[in-house]
Amino acid sequence: MTETADIRKIHIVFDGQETPPLKIHQLFDSQKYDQLIAVTGEITADFINKYLSKFISIDVALSSHSTSELSADEMVTKVALTSALLSSANKEAAKLFSALTSDNQTNVLNNLFRVSIAPTQVIHSKFYLLSNSTTHDTRVILGSVDLDEASFDAHRNQFEEVLVFDNDVRLYQNLADHFKKDLRPVLKPFFTSNLVKAAQKQVEEGKKDQDSGKQSGKGPVILDNETTDKIAETDMVDLLKHDLQRDIDHNLVPEMITKSMRDITMDRSQAKEKIAKQVKQHDTIYTLQKEAVSPRAAKPKLKTREKITKQVQDALISGMSPQQRDAEKKYTTFLYDRPMERNIANNNSGLYVPNDTGTHPIPFGKIATISEIRDGLRSIDAVMKGYQQFVVDYDADYGKRFFEAILYSFTAPFLWEIRSKTSLNPEDGNDVPNFLILGATAGSGKSTLLRIINQLTWNTDRSLIDFGTIYPSQTPQKKAKTVEAMEHYMKLGSSYPVLLDEIEPYFFQQDQYSRHLIVDTMNELVNHPHPIAPLIGTTNYDSGFTMLRETARRTYYLQIDKVIDESQKGAANQYIFNVRKTLNNTLFKDFVMRMANLLEDDETPWRDFNSATGRLDFLAMTRQLFKNYYEMANLPLPDYFSETICDDFKESSRNRWAKLYLTQQDDFQYRQGDDSLLFDISKLNTFNGFTADSIEKYRNALPIELCVDGINGKRGKFVEIKAPEFFRWIGEHNPYEKETTVVNNDEQSTATVEEEKPKKKGFWARLFG
Repeated sequence: MTETADIRKIHIVFDGQETPPLKIHQLFDSQKYDQLIAVTGEITADFINKYLSKFISIDVALSSHSTSELSADEMVTKVALTSALLSSANKEAAKLFSALTSDNQTNVLNNLFRVSIAPTQVIHSKFYLLSNSTTHDTRVILGSVDLDEASFDAHRNQFEEVLVFDNDVRLYQNLADHFKKDLRPVLKPFFTSNLVKAAQKQVEEGKKDQDSGKQSGKGPVILDNETTDKIAETDMVDLLKHDLQRDIDHNLVPEMITKSMRDITMDRSQAKEKIAKQVKQHDTIYTLQKEAVSPRAAKPKLKTREKITKQVQDALISGMSPQQRDAEKKYTTFLYDRPMERNIANNNSGLYVPNDTGTHPIPFGKIATISEIRDGLRSIDAVMKGYQQFVVDYDADYGKRFFEAILYSFTAPFLWEIRSKTSLNPEDGNDVPNFLILGATAGSGKSTLLRIINQLTWNTDRSLIDFGTIYPSQTPQKKAKTVEAMEHYMKLGSSYPVLLDEIEPYFFQQDQYSRHLIVDTMNELVNHPHPIAPLIGTTNYDSGFTMLRETARRTYYLQIDKVIDESQKGAANQYIFNVRKTLNNTLFKDFVMRMANLLEDDETPWRDFNSATGRLDFLAMTRQLFKNYYEMANLPLPDYFSETICDDFKESSRNRWAKLYLTQQDDFQYRQGDDSLLFDISKLNTFNGFTADSIEKYRNALPIELCVDGINGKRGKFVEIKAPEFFRWIGEHNPYEKETTVVNNDEQSTATVEEEKPKKKGFWARLFG
């Protein structure tokens, strides 16, 4: 049997001869050719930005995904028109346009780069025509590939055919004529006039600010949600009224297609068994088509534009309740990371924020003076001194948790980029968590820390979202809707972290909530890197906080379990109030410039693993930048500065099992044959003084690698644990450790075999010194 590695999945035939795989830039050679005509199934912004930017003229038609067993009329209504309407409703054109570089956006606005769709015809063709307007050289590419990098990925487990014909004039002319005479009449712009007008308006606003000296340098067009909502609404009306009527008038579709539109909602039961979200979207589009036609008439006609406009408006909001719309509006902080626009020489970090009036994006970031850097560090130190002065049993190690949270928040906008640079394979991406959770007791200052983070990065303390009030308390399915809102906040395209206060414990403990958001989001990030806002949240720690293992694997957890001295509460409040009045984000603006510079440097060592823990320190470069800050400001490195990431979830889990063993040793039964411990986990019930959910808390806290037979060792009534590994984990002497005879100088003595490692202190010794 042939090994998979020997199979050529990207099959390229060049002028009749099979050839080794060519790189994308060799196939779409912008140095040899300056014009491109294409019919393709997919086109991505990354592909355009990397490989097509240097073409002088580009004309692309997007093909459709046809469905079998459909009639000719259904190919129009259920494929072509539905796809076009869905594309508009999902703002696909605006998303593609916004992801283009500013130069490519300019090419679109100047009509040098055109993308088209066929709203009433299904195009299943794929071909690419390249030419040079000066030398008249031509290239024809036929095959299955699309204009995306995935089509050329030999490791994708997907076969692709690529046939290349250079200077075959007859073939080139035949396809060029076919595009012009047959395809062009059924096409309409993908980047509609409504989108172009909105983009042009933003460009003109930017030029005004640039001319008046308010900003420097040309930036990309980034359309806000309100603008793209309006574009979607108008485009859908144009599709149903103008474009459809035009094709009817030109006999491109039968006149009675309107009857098929009116009947489109019939026989939907089978399709409704598929993906729920897809069904909901299709139903909305189908209803729009049906209601766009006059009812009951033997020869239905399209309704007036005004009526269709009202129907589109109602359809776009019909899937959301007023409560859902209110919940969505709670997130208002936007910071866009655009690495393709990064220009360090021109002081452009690649981060953009909306201008004061929200009409266009402006660059974010500014190099600070040494004096400003020193002031920023002293402000952070003033915050830390507040915790040091007023928190009971504060020590430097505890203070590192607060400082770590600040370092994470500074790094947050770039985490998705750092993840792609540190990952050798997708699984590595989980080592750069998109979630920071501060587990804290009441009165520990966790909410204040969240506000301080907001001030240090955004210069305001009003971007916090209260988890419990995202939806009113009596809202049906409140838990599920709250998690949906969290996901919505994270996926708005901004890379500024979502700041959530008082996340309720159920979110972490119930699989349908934490797994859906944390695990699925991280899987999306590691497989398809793009900006998804990190989440920084607080939750109550009551000596019983727990997370599912796969959730903990993808979360950075910091435990803040010491409280502010009750007798000094008034003084503490006054102190932190005075400190917060001095906070600003000047240091953060400088930081993003320096971090952007590191991201552009191919020599930056992102894969920094701690020798003691073996874990990736994804904040290593942030630590280095802050070390540089202290050196520039001529300030000593503070004792709360951590040299590596903390691991509080594992530590709290270890403490939980250590306490359990030390207080209930008789319940751990030793099995000599397997050198293991059996523990009846059902004893952790309310009758024995534990909480109702203690069984799952302890089960979640026990690492799989300590269990006999892996995950199966954690399940059921009896937990079976590897004795040597368990005692090393909790840091206690193993009473069942085997003894061996050691012969030395003809004298026989008995000694205990121990590992050649520094002996860990016991649990009580660590706790009390």
